[in-house]
Amino acid sequence: MNLLAIASAAVFAVLGILHLVYTIHDFGERPRYFRPRDNALMPAMRQTTTAIAPGGRDYWSGILGFNLSHSIGVLLFALLIVLATQYEIMWLKPVLITLGLIFAVIAWRCWFRIPMWGSLIGTTLMTAAWLA
Repeated sequence: MNLLAIASAAVFAVLGILHLVYTIHDFGERPRYFRPRDNALMPAMRQTTTAIAPGGRDYWSGILGFNLSHSIGVLLFALLIVLATQYEIMWLKPVLITLGLIFAVIAWRCWFRIPMWGSLIGTTLMTAAWLA
């Protein structure tokens, strides 16, 4: 199997696993990673809901649920890289490269540098593996 593709999948898998571990940690009594830096906001996040679901869970639970599902999605993305490489699923390769670039743009716009650089490195490795 192509080592560059495996390295690409590994980059995304590490990002997904770290995100998953951090999210699971924050389900506890003392959230550390995804909490607001301003501690005064946490009680308000736990007492309000989103406008789209006023009868739903509190805002903090929504944040954790989003991050949990995002972690699983990134891990599935890494698995798809492996499967597309192993089984030569040609139509899936450009889709995954495009999604990797979209992850990088979203990270640049909405998140922070580590996922942006991880997405760029993972996508570059993926592209190099499949163009070689």
